[in-house]
Amino acid sequence: MTVPTASPLVSRIQQAGALVTAELDARSHRSPDYAAESEALHAMAQALTESDTAMLQKLVDTALTLCAAGSAGISLHEPKDGQYSAFRWAAVAGRCADLAGHLIPTDDSPGGVAIALGSPQLFVFPKRHFRCLAHVVPEVTEELVVPVPGTPKPWGALWVMSHDDHHFDSEHRRILKSLAAFTCAALTIAQAKADAEARAREAEEARRAVAAAEAHKDDFIATLGHELRNPLAPIDSAMAAAQRLAADCPAVLSALAVANRQVQQLKRLVSDLLDASRIRHGKLSVRPAHALLGDIIKDAIAAVSEQAERRRHQLHATLPPYPVTVSADAARLVQVISNVLGDAVKYTPPGGEITLDVDAPDPAAIPEHDSAPREVVITVRDTGIGVPPDLLPRIFDRFSQSRSARMGAEGGLGLGLSVVKYLVNAHQGEVSVFSEGEGKGTQVVLRLPIVRHSSVEHSASTTHGIPPARILLVDDNADATEALALLLTLDGHEVKRAQNGLEALVLVESFTPDVALIDIHMPGMDGHELARLLRQRTQCASTRLVALTGSTGAKDSAAMREFDCCLVKPPSLEDLAFVMRG
Repeated sequence: MTVPTASPLVSRIQQAGALVTAELDARSHRSPDYAAESEALHAMAQALTESDTAMLQKLVDTALTLCAAGSAGISLHEPKDGQYSAFRWAAVAGRCADLAGHLIPTDDSPGGVAIALGSPQLFVFPKRHFRCLAHVVPEVTEELVVPVPGTPKPWGALWVMSHDDHHFDSEHRRILKSLAAFTCAALTIAQAKADAEARAREAEEARRAVAAAEAHKDDFIATLGHELRNPLAPIDSAMAAAQRLAADCPAVLSALAVANRQVQQLKRLVSDLLDASRIRHGKLSVRPAHALLGDIIKDAIAAVSEQAERRRHQLHATLPPYPVTVSADAARLVQVISNVLGDAVKYTPPGGEITLDVDAPDPAAIPEHDSAPREVVITVRDTGIGVPPDLLPRIFDRFSQSRSARMGAEGGLGLGLSVVKYLVNAHQGEVSVFSEGEGKGTQVVLRLPIVRHSSVEHSASTTHGIPPARILLVDDNADATEALALLLTLDGHEVKRAQNGLEALVLVESFTPDVALIDIHMPGMDGHELARLLRQRTQCASTRLVALTGSTGAKDSAAMREFDCCLVKPPSLEDLAFVMRG
């Protein structure tokens, strides 16, 4: 808003003879004391590091001294409702010092006249013409007022008053103009600092809001993943049991195979959700050990081979002719490679081609005492839908997918590559994705410094065959226990079920389990309390207690000390076979 015009006020003051600015040049003036002025400006420059109030006070103290005035002050515009209708005496020195903070109208004040005229003005006996000065004691014989320039409007006015026969001259005007210019610079700096601090606060508040939203989203994702595990467990177990029961019925097996493929897809989506939650909380870890790279590649290909065959893909793998020993978390590396292969299968049209090439040095050629890791480069190429250029920089972001990927019949959540990048980085490696654009295929390159000088025997093929065992299942989810019990019974085990801790305690009076699979979160007596009570039973002294939980971080919790081990729901048959073997 513009400053209200002061033309009527100027005319009135001029007609009253109170405006005597022309006398400044007619009066004799002292020689400039540049040394004192320089010292004063230096002191004010130092005051810039202090608060705005301290800086303005230093300014008016300097004006008071250099102009030998009785009072000095600075009047700054006090905006109200977008209008500049008042001046605030922001700092005052001398005989008017007790009036600091006083408000006066802009349209009836010496400062208003000086700003309206756009130049320094000298007034005689201003109290007689400006009602706003009536409270000033004693009489004011002269007042010299200099506008404080500013952009886009003046900041206000700097003024000095005489209360006796002291007269101001052109030298005093020069000093005040210099101080007014300094004031403009200081106020501009202060305003810029305040604006910057306000923007910084807004940015920090926005950052916190985004972080809070991200945390809420991650918590929701983790909860969703945990909740989805519960119905998946009985479905998966029931389907596995049904496939055994329908071994002689091809039509039923065919229908179950379709359902099983969709359940496996759901399990992968849930695993991606839970891995994203583990990454967020730093709980997705790797545990390196010596393994054969060939076994890792074989397991990764096996994980996607059925889907690749169903889509009639040509899947080729080229490995070194010699065994390559690596120091890596084999399970996590299988997850990395199968994720990359799975994306290639998913986003390559039927009949497409997928190749996996492994370039690794021969560990036998590494000197025996050389422990430095060598690099293995795994390259996966496909002839699929490719990646648009605008998505490539964000390809590893969570939930990042192209439109064509989202429209795919088997599209995922856009979490796979973010998990891949995290796990590759955890192995001190690098992953990069290349594509010439949509419809031109994709190339993923994994570089992992994991090759070691060592020899490892090929791992035996996995099997679920274990000696029959007496198993106690404790879970308040009846469907989950019924389906898992049926599957384990078909495998030759003797299984008893309980839906709460009290039922389990009654059962063990007549049934001594070899293994007890116990859900942690049950109403009433939870899994922890049940485990402690079972430990006190002499008949359960050799029972292997296994916790079942949907929490991704629980396996590392000190609260699990009552149990021999912990499995995340739904447990795989490999996991169950492992814990039952002890």
